[in-house]
Order: sequence, then C-alpha cells, then structure tokens
Amino acid sequence: MRLNRQSGVALITVLLIFALVSMLAVSIQTQQEQSFRQASSTLENTNTFITLLSIEDIAKAGLMYDNKRDKDENELWDTASELWNQPFPLTLENSQVAIYIRDLQGLFNVNSLHPQHPQNSQAKARFTRLLSGLGIDTSVAQNLTEWFTESSSFNYEYESLTPGYTSPEIEFSHVSELMLVQGMNTADFKLLEPFISALPMATPLNINTSNPEVLSAWDAGLTLAQSRDIINKTRSNACGPGERNNFVFKEVNDLFEEPSIKALITANTNNGQTGQTASSAWDNGDFDVKTKYFSVISVLKTETQEIALESIIKRDPDTDFIGTIYRDFSRKPSDVNRLVKTMNCAGAQ
Repeated sequence: MRLNRQSGVALITVLLIFALVSMLAVSIQTQQEQSFRQASSTLENTNTFITLLSIEDIAKAGLMYDNKRDKDENELWDTASELWNQPFPLTLENSQVAIYIRDLQGLFNVNSLHPQHPQNSQAKARFTRLLSGLGIDTSVAQNLTEWFTESSSFNYEYESLTPGYTSPEIEFSHVSELMLVQGMNTADFKLLEPFISALPMATPLNINTSNPEVLSAWDAGLTLAQSRDIINKTRSNACGPGERNNFVFKEVNDLFEEPSIKALITANTNNGQTGQTASSAWDNGDFDVKTKYFSVISVLKTETQEIALESIIKRDPDTDFIGTIYRDFSRKPSDVNRLVKTMNCAGAQ
C-alpha cells in the first residue's frame, strides 16, 4: 500500500513537472512569435521609411533637372504648365508609388502677417479677404496677428485652456500650426489649407503658379473674375518645354502691364496715393517668376498599407542647393485630392 502511495506521488510530481515545462515552452513560443511580429513590423516600417525617402530623392532630382534646363536655356521661370506639376507614377516590387509636387510660392504665405514683416498690415488685409472669399471667420486674421505679436495679452486666452499653451511668437514651420490659433477649426482649415503656405516671411509670390483666390485677395479692387483671366494666361492644356514659353510671365513687370492691375495702380497714382498705399498694394518685391520652395507628397501603396509623406523642399537656383527642410508623416493619401492642383496636360509626353 505504501509503495502504491509513493508511486502515485511520483506520478503526480512528474505530471506537474511536465505541465510546468509545457507552460514554459508555450510561453517561450509566444514570446518568440511576438518578437518575430515586432521584428517584421519594424523591418516593414524601416523599408517603408527608406522607400519614401528614396521617392523624395527622385523628386529632388526632377526639380534639379528642371532648374538645370531653365539655366541652360536661359528661361529662368517656373510655371504651372511644367511637367513637375504632374503626378509621377512608379511601380516598384510589390508596391505602387506616386509623386505629387506643389509650388508653395504660388500660395498665400501666412508668415507674412508676422510683425517683423515690413508690410504685415497689408498682409493682414489680404489674408482677411482670402478668408472672407472662402467663407471663413475673418477674425482668424486678427488672432493670427496676435499669435505672432510679442507679449500679446491674447496669450492669456490660450493659457486658460485645458490643456493650456502659449504662442511661441515666431514664424510657422508648417501651416498645420494654424490649428492652434483661436477661431480656426478643422473644417475651415481643410478648406483653407490648399491656398496657404508657411515660408520665410519675405518670400515672394510666384505669379506663374498662383491661383485666382490668392491673387484677388491682393487688392480689394481686383475681382475674382479678373484674377482668373490673369491666372489663365499662365495655364495650358499641354505641358512641357515648348508650352511653358507661351504661358508665362517672364518678368514681374509683365504682371503689372495687365489691364486690370495697371488700372488699379493708375487709380492709386491719380488719387495721390503714390507713396505707401500704391507701392504696398503692388510692390515688385512681393512677386517673383521663379520658385525656391516646393511641397513633395509621396504616396506608397503596398498589399498591407497605404502611406503618404509630405516633404518641404528648398531649391536655390543660384547655388544649385536642394534640401529637405521639413517632413510631415501625418499626411494621408486622401490629402492629395484636396491639396494638389495639377494641370490637365493633354499634350504631355
């Protein structure tokens, strides 16, 4: 009887040990599976990141090629009728890629409202008109001015929020910072974003790539219809080197010779406003025909994911420098249809 009892205890002990070993084996296998999934996810994310950066480099190469072509042909201007303003699809192994390039200097620069900008009051009036034309609360213009103003009492409004914050009183690095300004909501921001940029405050507007909404906001006397007529002169239904020469303002003064704008300048002069008022409305230094700042949106689609990256690129045509000054990984592929305004280049090759 005692021997049977000892044998039963031994059997139970063996079973317990077997159970513990089995549990340990299952635990090790589970940890290995988790480590494998984590390693696979890390590898996939790393490959995605490297691929997006490679796509960014392709866009840079295209922009530098465009700059070299302009210099070689002595045609120093950028227009919306160029091939860089077209989607550029690529097919990689197990993935599809598309590159979209926007000219940020064709948009309204919100940093021009900064108090250190010499024409910040005129910029505020233009921004107000842009907001009004889009049906957005115009108080955002005043609130943005306060945001940029050093030691503004308006800061108490932000500090009293939950969680509270304060304005840095410096230029925006990206237009998404406008969401922090009182009066701006998500719906209005999505409506406004295709028309604005956040560049160094003195960056001029490229009149060859701008849009009617931005140009008509420049002067209260310029209608949206007149702006469309002007902008359409820089657009073509075909793109490429041959087309860009026929649809372009080759010099800023060409813009000032447009009848509707020339009439505004003449009216200001005849009214004795030849000083600050006339020059601030249509100042040669506020415009350009060449661009330094571009937004590159890279979209990568694989079997498991679809991801987008926005890269802010600076290209200096004088020094041949090109570099990335900002990256935004929060972009979604759906942003492309809202932000990118490409030409219908029927004759592009």
